[in-house]
Amino acid sequence: MRRALSLLALGVTLALTAAETAPTLILTSIKAVDTTRANKDQWSVKGYLNDPDGNAILAFGDTGLTALLANGNEDTVSETDFDADDCRLLNNDKGVICKVTGARLSLKRTKRVPKDAMLEVQRNRNTTTASSYYRVSGVFRRQEFENTLSSPLIAAFGIEGADEISDINYKCTEKVGTRATKFLCTPGTAPPTAAPTAAPTAAPTAAPSV
Repeated sequence: MRRALSLLALGVTLALTAAETAPTLILTSIKAVDTTRANKDQWSVKGYLNDPDGNAILAFGDTGLTALLANGNEDTVSETDFDADDCRLLNNDKGVICKVTGARLSLKRTKRVPKDAMLEVQRNRNTTTASSYYRVSGVFRRQEFENTLSSPLIAAFGIEGADEISDINYKCTEKVGTRATKFLCTPGTAPPTAAPTAAPTAAPTAAPSV
């Protein structure tokens, strides 16, 4: 987002950058539809944000954020900016909701912990009394995708002056139609990295005859 930060927003950004426990994004699904019609592409995301220090939610509410979708080549497919005026912090630290024309993103505190979360302090994988988790739900319509969809899909949230919070969904299904290409991606596992190919051994050179 290209705008000057207020002193309050700058303080929130610095707090987010210097947080002892970095926020973590855990996505359960990313859906994307690339259509043949102009400005009719769309994508959506669901999952959780673990924000132990509470700085990410406060930063989103005070400064706004950018929501980004990228393909398997890490090329930006879609990007939506929410300004500070587009976002509203909920009472009692319950989360934040951001809205612009065609797009809505909500992060609401939940006592339910994602099944795949690795918890060191809280051993209960289903509920917690003082949850640092926020349920993420975002819908982005009226988009014009900048690049082609490809597996895996990446979603990221970020504010100016701080690192992006992102996650990758590796397990993707693709449906190609005459008017639209649809992707549905869930967590899965990263494909193994191919081992480097060893260089062929040069044949020994024959000794010259006398």
